[in-house]
Amino acid sequence: MSSEAERWDDDLDERATPAPLLQTWAWGEVQVRAGWTVERVKSPSHGTMASVLTRKVGPVREAYIPRGPVPATPEAVDSIVDWSRASGMARVVVEPEAPESFAEVLTEKRFTRIAPTQPQHTRILKLVPPGELIATFRHGRRYNIRTGIKRGVVVEEGKDAAELARQSAAVERRVSIHLPDRRYYETLLDVLPWCRTYTAFAPDNREPLATVLVARHGGRAYSLFAGRSGRRRELMGNDLAWWSAISSAAEAGCTDFDFWGIPPPKARPGHPLEGIGLFKSEFGGDEVSYVGSWELVLSAAGASLLAAERKTRAYIRGLKRNIP
Repeated sequence: MSSEAERWDDDLDERATPAPLLQTWAWGEVQVRAGWTVERVKSPSHGTMASVLTRKVGPVREAYIPRGPVPATPEAVDSIVDWSRASGMARVVVEPEAPESFAEVLTEKRFTRIAPTQPQHTRILKLVPPGELIATFRHGRRYNIRTGIKRGVVVEEGKDAAELARQSAAVERRVSIHLPDRRYYETLLDVLPWCRTYTAFAPDNREPLATVLVARHGGRAYSLFAGRSGRRRELMGNDLAWWSAISSAAEAGCTDFDFWGIPPPKARPGHPLEGIGLFKSEFGGDEVSYVGSWELVLSAAGASLLAAERKTRAYIRGLKRNIP
């Protein structure tokens, strides 16, 4: 890591505990490879900072700040709006790591709520030594983990983007959602300072059963992506992959584990995340809700062009997903 990157992350750590992974220097570098431009903005007068992802469509530019600015204060929002105007942005989207009550601040500053890009609702598990931790899980989850161990499931820590892509593709086919491709997983594993996969294998023929990708920063582990084939469920490979990811984080000294996405509180039956929300809840932890994603339009014409381009990209993704 360069000295400039170290200074950025050190300053970030001074402003938030834990500092948001998505505001780190390395996360910005991941997004550069994904096609964004990164501009790192500091406001000495307000003591705030933001890793801003920018994108250009023709003559029009937009800015997106995942889990930022840091810290999430009214002054930080003002600073970002001023910077966006001076930089000629047509729209700016903020998604601060702030409680839902921060919506009052954003509404006052003429932001409007939009669909979140990052998980607005999550579950965060406080970590203790693994022997103590598993005892806090619900009975069904404890049983599955211990059954998987007894049946000889093997979990390997590594950087297996290819297997994660295969496991994720199986999830896509079952539930019709869009997940990143192998190249994005490879970028995460290559660029983030600490990022690993945990893949569960059947004991008899080493058939891969499930994979979880975890990144760590600032004492927090994040389960960013996961997939499972759905085969040989009696081996409990999915449970073992998750348990290995969680227990490894605890053994490494992380203070908590972010499950990275659950349904909203009191979600209606049939919510797309209902199944995964139930699965994650059986590991325990506390539900956490953030303020979500908010947009400020600075140029109506420019924002319209950006919206049309996003709609086209979404349509193309849908076509690709449905190609046999």
